Amino acid sequence: MKRIIVLLLCLTILAVSFASCSSLKEGEKGASISVYLSEYPQTLDPALVQLNSDVSQVLGLIFETLTTIDENGKLKPALATKWYPVYDKITNEYKMKFALKDTQWSDKRAVSANDVIYAWKRILAPETESPYASMLYPIKNAKQVKAGTMTSDSLGLYSEEDTLLVVTFEQDYNTDLFAETVSNIHLAPVREDAVVRALKEDKPEDRDWAASAASIVCNGPFRVQALEEGVKLILERNTYYMRDIEDDALDKYVLPYRIVCQYQEDKAVKDGTFLTQIEYQTKRFKEEKIFYLSGFNKETYSEFKDDIESSVTSNSYVYYFNTNSQVLSKKEVRNALSLALDRNKIVNEITGTGEIAATGYIPNGVFDATDKKDFRTVGGNLYTSGTSPSDLLKQAGVSGGSFTLTYLIPESKALINRNKDTCKYVNIYEEVAKYAQSVWQDLGFEVTLKGLNPNDYIEALYNREFDVLGINNVMDSVDAFAYLAPFSKYYSGSAVSVDFEKEAFTTHYTNLEDKEY
Repeated sequence: MKRIIVLLLCLTILAVSFASCSSLKEGEKGASISVYLSEYPQTLDPALVQLNSDVSQVLGLIFETLTTIDENGKLKPALATKWYPVYDKITNEYKMKFALKDTQWSDKRAVSANDVIYAWKRILAPETESPYASMLYPIKNAKQVKAGTMTSDSLGLYSEEDTLLVVTFEQDYNTDLFAETVSNIHLAPVREDAVVRALKEDKPEDRDWAASAASIVCNGPFRVQALEEGVKLILERNTYYMRDIEDDALDKYVLPYRIVCQYQEDKAVKDGTFLTQIEYQTKRFKEEKIFYLSGFNKETYSEFKDDIESSVTSNSYVYYFNTNSQVLSKKEVRNALSLALDRNKIVNEITGTGEIAATGYIPNGVFDATDKKDFRTVGGNLYTSGTSPSDLLKQAGVSGGSFTLTYLIPESKALINRNKDTCKYVNIYEEVAKYAQSVWQDLGFEVTLKGLNPNDYIEALYNREFDVLGINNVMDSVDAFAYLAPFSKYYSGSAVSVDFEKEAFTTHYTNLEDKEY
């Protein structure tokens, strides 16, 4: 899938040498650029489960992390202007300091180190159930805070000044690796007052501070001006981003005034059938109504293949097997089901938009330990074991059984009902599920497919109400530990029970529990 975030940022962030000039005439605000960035984001909260990896493109425009990694894979300053390790001889602790630049949120309040601290404490809070908590485990007491055995006050984070963040590590840690880890968009700063204000709303649907343009505040080059499912996503220049309001030109650091993503707005028909969202956006691209296209199906990808600029991301689409399901309780059965799927067939014949066949749970581009070797290269291909699925099933003494395969329907029920007479919805997750169903049925299993809209899907994930569930594993971490740690129930990132008659710790979404692991 085409990645345009780097291209967009190249358009928005001006070099310092040109910063004193303005291209705007009196009364002008700047250009409005029409694009298709991604499917509609169900939430723009960096800490929560993201159902679509393309949402990272949007998050990268409205939030700014401490560091960033450029198009050449090089670590660069972002919110932090510099960082350096510190050894505290008095406390015998290993620390790291980040000096932040002077910039402001979209409502003019200064961005501070405390905004980063709050965001990270919130990710580690058991009640948040953030899947990104494991990236922060190198911080002192982070695991205990996540496990609920310590309060967030014990976390190794504090601000030495408003713009100086201090991180205390659990032990000696590779600070270069941590500097790369905090480039992850899910670790962006978040405003506590915005989150708390939304939580006080009467209606449950209004309690997500990042689901409405009226409540979200941003520290990146753009702010959210409009957000309406199936209608539009409009980003507007954050006029306070890095600017001295009195002295700096309006477009000193951010050139475009607006980035407009207009979703399918009318009854578009081709050859007597309704167009899908991708077909609609492709039509607008060809008509030069939009200037960036970041969504493709197999046909449009083939059409534009020679002109697409793409990059490999550290995300993957995976199937979670619920180990509490009777038919899936044996590892040999789970391995058999996994090995039976031809990943090359999936990416070449079903999705067909430039994906790479996965060879393990941890994707390429993730470091192995601290020596910066590629984890996947060291670990090898897990799907060429030499043992056939049928042999594994014989070892388990299993010849069949029934279970349900759950997949995501990206659009809400309300949107589908509203547009049933104007739009055509095609779901690639359903197509992959149908393939898996056919393969697993050939092994002797009875597989029922179940599509869930975003809200019901999230509930099923959090409550472990599934047998097999397809999910975008949107981690974007360079550290293998971030992927592996959540499978330990003590660091799963899930809620901690306060019921003394129940187990305090919650396992991973798969309910995997292995004492040795």
